[in-house]
Amino acid sequence: MGAKVVELPGGRVLYDRDADVPLIPASNMKLVVISGAIDQLKADYQFRTVLAIRGEDLVVVGCGDPTLGDQKLAAEKGEAITAVFHGWAAKLIASGVRQIPGDLVIDDLVFDQSFVHPNWPADQYQAWYEAPVGGLNFNANCTDVAVQPGPRGKPAAASLVPGNRYLKISNRTTSGAKHGAWVHRPRQSDTLTVKGTVARQDRLGPVTVRDPGLYFGSVLKTVLAAKGIAVRGEVRREKLALDDKGIPRGAHVVAIHASPLTGALRRAGRDSLGMMAEALMKLLGAKAGGVGSWESGRAAVRSFFVKVGVQANQFVIDDGSGLSRQNRLSAAAATQVLAYMFSAPNGSFATLRESLARPGREGTLKRRLRGEATRDRVFAKTGYINGVRTLAGYVQGGSGRWLAFAFFYNGAGQTRPLARIQDEASEALVNWADEQSPSARTANAATE
Repeated sequence: MGAKVVELPGGRVLYDRDADVPLIPASNMKLVVISGAIDQLKADYQFRTVLAIRGEDLVVVGCGDPTLGDQKLAAEKGEAITAVFHGWAAKLIASGVRQIPGDLVIDDLVFDQSFVHPNWPADQYQAWYEAPVGGLNFNANCTDVAVQPGPRGKPAAASLVPGNRYLKISNRTTSGAKHGAWVHRPRQSDTLTVKGTVARQDRLGPVTVRDPGLYFGSVLKTVLAAKGIAVRGEVRREKLALDDKGIPRGAHVVAIHASPLTGALRRAGRDSLGMMAEALMKLLGAKAGGVGSWESGRAAVRSFFVKVGVQANQFVIDDGSGLSRQNRLSAAAATQVLAYMFSAPNGSFATLRESLARPGREGTLKRRLRGEATRDRVFAKTGYINGVRTLAGYVQGGSGRWLAFAFFYNGAGQTRPLARIQDEASEALVNWADEQSPSARTANAATE
C-alpha cells in the first residue's frame, strides 16, 4: 500500500505510508492525463472536426475528438448518436448537394495509426474498455449487433448498430426457445460472427472496431445515403494539405463540428472510459508538435510532471488509461498533482473536480460511499485492474476545508475488500475535516 493525505492549500501532510513508492495506478493514470489536459489545453478548449467538399470528394478532417457519437453525451442532449451526421446531411442538402461523385476522404492523421496499445491485454481486444483510438472516432469506437428471432429453427435477423458497410456480419444464430447469443470479432478482422440461440429481441455488444477512421467514414456514408445523398466512391484515408486553421486547402467548408473538452474529461474521469483518456494523451502529444502518439503523449505528460514538480523516480508513463500494467505512479505524485490543480489558475480545480466521480451519483462511485456525510463531499478517481485497487481525489469538510488523498493497493488477491477500506478511509477524512473546521475548534475550546 502507498497512501498520502495532504491539507490544501498549504500542503501539510496528515498521513504518509510508503507514499514515495511507485505502484501500478490502474485508472488513476487517467487522473494525471485529465489534469495535464486541463492545464495544457485549458478548460474552454474545443475539438473541431471539419466537413468540406474538395472537387468531387467529400472530406472530413479529424482532430482526435473522442466524444463524437458518444452514447452517454448524446443522451444528455436528447440526441441520437448520429445527430452530427444528420446535421451535416441537412447542410449538404441546403447547399444543393444531392450526391458526391467521388470518394469520402478521411484525414485522421492528426494521430498515428497505432490504434491499440501494445501492452494492453491481448485476449481482451474486443472489450469496450480496450477500444482503439484514432484521429476520427465514433461511438467510442464500438458497435452493437441487434438480433431478432424468426421462425423456430431458422436464423435470427442480425444487423449492425449503428448501420455501416465497413463491418460485416457472419450470422450463425438459430431462433429458439432459450436465449443465449453472443458476438465475436477476430483480432485482425472486420467481420463479426454472431452465434447462439435467439429467443427475444436483444442487442449484443459493445464490440470494438479495428480501424476507427474507416468506421467513422462508413457510418457517415450510411447516414448520408439514408438522407438521399449518395457517395459514389469509397471511404478512403488521405493526408490532406491543411492551412493554419486546419481547413483543407482548395476545399469548400460545409460544416465545422465543435465539441467541448469537458465532455471527454467527464467521460474519462467520472466513467473511466479508457479511449477518452488515450485520445487526450495523444492530443497532448499532437499539441506539443508533430503527430499524436503514445510516444509524443508520454513526453507531454512528463513535461506536465516537471511543471508540477514531481520527481522522475515517482512515475512511469506507458498509456493514458491505466490499462497497461507498465504504468507506475506513487501516492505522493498523485497528491502533488491534486495539490497543484487545486491552486492552478483559470478554474482548473473546478474543472478537474467536475470531471471526477461523486458518491451516490453518476460515475464509478455511484454505488459507493452513499451516506449523507460523503455525498457531494468526495470527488475521486477510482482504479481497478487485476490485483490493483486505487482511489485518489479530494475531500471537502463542512466548513469548506479541502484535503487531497491517494490510497493505492497493489498485489492483492481479492480487491473488493480493499475498496471498502478505501471508502472507510474516505469517510474518516470527511469526519476529520469536519472536526478540524474553525467552528468545531471554537466549540471544542468553549467546552474545555
